[in-house]
Amino acid sequence: MTREEAIEYDNALKHELEKTALQYDMAETAGDYLVDNFITVVPEDARKGMIFLGEDSASYKAGNVKIDLKKALIAGLEYVASVNQPESIFNYIQMTIVSVLFVVKSVKQEIGKLEAQVIYFLHERGAYEVGIEEEEFICAMQKWYQQREGGALERKDVQKIIHFLQEIKVIVFDDGKIFLAEKVYGKL
Repeated sequence: MTREEAIEYDNALKHELEKTALQYDMAETAGDYLVDNFITVVPEDARKGMIFLGEDSASYKAGNVKIDLKKALIAGLEYVASVNQPESIFNYIQMTIVSVLFVVKSVKQEIGKLEAQVIYFLHERGAYEVGIEEEEFICAMQKWYQQREGGALERKDVQKIIHFLQEIKVIVFDDGKIFLAEKVYGKL
């Protein structure tokens, strides 16, 4: 996530929470307060993402967004005490939940079945630190797919998947080798 993307994301989250605050009869600025004080959007991608394989395989890159729920809930209790409206704590909690759901939805990148199979293949071969030569990988992936699925997987399809996974930063290339850049959980 670049600096510009982080600013755009921060503004989109604020806008979403402003709408939510109005729905819950709260001041529009309550959403901005929540984002400004308890949610941090970091431009650099310091932490790796995670991939969950299964029925709905997806990559989550939550390293750019950090939420301090404990401080947010304590501030909500203080806010309720200051406005002297006990029912507003539920609205505040709902707004906090909306912010969490918005973050989870925005950091999720769905992965198709073929992409998930390529990721699983790399995971099974420990391509985290060691890596696999691209040419060797393509041939091995085609053979593995043939044995597993009983059908052919074209070379150009494997290359297309590799390119896609590189674009979404699931894999990286270094000296002609493919490395998994995200931790994989689950099985196919």
